[in-house]
Amino acid sequence: MKRAVIALGIIWVAALHGIAALAFFAPHLLPDQSWRLGLNPPEPTAYVAERHRYLVNLDAQGEPGGIVLIGTSHLEGMDPALLGRPVRNYAIGTDTLRNIAARVGDYRNLGNARAIVLHGGYNDIKYRNVDAIVADYGAVLATLPPETPIVSLPLLPVADEGLRSTITAINAGIAQRCEADARCTFVDVTARLVDADGGLSPALERGDGVHLNRAGYRVLAAELRPALKAPAPRQ
Repeated sequence: MKRAVIALGIIWVAALHGIAALAFFAPHLLPDQSWRLGLNPPEPTAYVAERHRYLVNLDAQGEPGGIVLIGTSHLEGMDPALLGRPVRNYAIGTDTLRNIAARVGDYRNLGNARAIVLHGGYNDIKYRNVDAIVADYGAVLATLPPETPIVSLPLLPVADEGLRSTITAINAGIAQRCEADARCTFVDVTARLVDADGGLSPALERGDGVHLNRAGYRVLAAELRPALKAPAPRQ
């Protein structure tokens, strides 16, 4: 028994040292590890705060008239060239709608955008219920410039069957919020991304069952371009 207690103590101390080392040498990895362990990272994460500071400076120097992407990792990973127009990508992985609503006001150049593509809500599932997430989506819409067209995306499908009913409910609320806003066009890309079982198609995801790969982003961009009235990029 004594040996078992000592062994557990050694494991515990080693784990604490490992977390401390990760926080010091690679703090950006902590949100990913928290997600894998089923833990809720702080909101916003350190990565979101750091990336936001960079984007504020980027926005101040940005040329007017382009497309702006606002959201989370699903948009952060998109190659802007796929949309066929100048694009500024203000999406940040691990971000939530509540924090997006708080940070977009710092981007003074948003009112000069040709259009805003908005996607978010998946990370919020760890923190809030469907009604609260939909309300936060409405708060983001209310914070965006009143004269700028908005193209709204649903939460994209995932491989995890347990999340699908929640995502469907959130998407219904997002569509209603968008429909009630004259600036907003809802582009439902779900049917183009799912497989026969209703999950994210393995051919379109990068191996984690959540995020798109290159082929998936091409599908997403093809659905977005008509709403943005943008030509297809040259292959």
